[in-house]
Amino acid sequence: DSWIQAQDDLQRLPREPGCSLERVIAGLMFFSDATHLATFGTAKAWPLYMYFGNLTKYARSAPKSGACHLVGFFPSLPDSVKDILSRLPKISKSGMAALHAHCRRDLFHGCWNHLLDADFLQAYRHGIVIKCPDGVLRRVFPRIFTYSADYPEKVLIATIKDMGSCPCPRCLIPKSSFDLLGLRRDMQDRLASLRTYCLDRVTQAREFIYKSGNTVDGSKVQTTLGEGSWVPTLNAFVEKLGPLGLDAFRMLVVDFMHECELGTWKALFTHLIRLLYALPGGDGLVARLDQRFRHIPSYGNGVIRKFANNTSEMKRLAARDFEDILQVCLFDAVANACC
Repeated sequence: DSWIQAQDDLQRLPREPGCSLERVIAGLMFFSDATHLATFGTAKAWPLYMYFGNLTKYARSAPKSGACHLVGFFPSLPDSVKDILSRLPKISKSGMAALHAHCRRDLFHGCWNHLLDADFLQAYRHGIVIKCPDGVLRRVFPRIFTYSADYPEKVLIATIKDMGSCPCPRCLIPKSSFDLLGLRRDMQDRLASLRTYCLDRVTQAREFIYKSGNTVDGSKVQTTLGEGSWVPTLNAFVEKLGPLGLDAFRMLVVDFMHECELGTWKALFTHLIRLLYALPGGDGLVARLDQRFRHIPSYGNGVIRKFANNTSEMKRLAARDFEDILQVCLFDAVANACC
């Protein structure tokens, strides 16, 4: 268990001089997701949220618990950056796209360099004396446990290429091994090839870019970075917290909303609807499916909501709507299996 291991590691550290207070962990769980603020227009935001892992998941998930804390908003590159890049001499279209992506990655990790400032690192190393609600003074040590994000943001955090030759942000499994997904051999390979940051190669690649004038996607930079889909961006988490024991790749956990509800399940449900249309009398079968969903009553306090529209059309559905569809399908499958 990660929490028990972190607590044991904390107790093995030497105490602060003259301090006999109990040492405890404040588990930090981050979540970020860039989103559009309106259906029409270009208004968008990129918020960063934080939960405290000391609270139970039931308290964190309660809508009115106030357990979710807004840390701040990540800035985006202005559109005028492309005007500057386009004026660079002898730059190709692909080179301009690679340079733009490089600037976006550096901006993101530059923001984290500001968040992981000297005060945070001081607290990470030596803790903060806090009077807890029970009236007892304790020395609290912040520890980052998880960072939840969709895949485009995970590759930003892990400083790797989006859907590169080794697209996983946690391991070095190549695309050619994707057909082994789910097998015992696949899990063994993943555990045997976990990512470790190659700081020396990234530093050398950046010198080629900023001192020698090589392009970001040039052969010299890519050869220096080697295999692993690495990019020439210094990882703020590895640079600041790596020496203190943080594994910047292990903290990237599964994002259930993006990877399951809006990912695998949405794709599977879309495929099932297409199969129904392909059957003889498919239009009638799909209409019957929509009718059955409309007849399902709501259940619990927002557990399953009423299906007002045709489910097969999937118009303007959010992640919670696909979660409701999945719950209904699973319940129907279990009920048929038990009969």
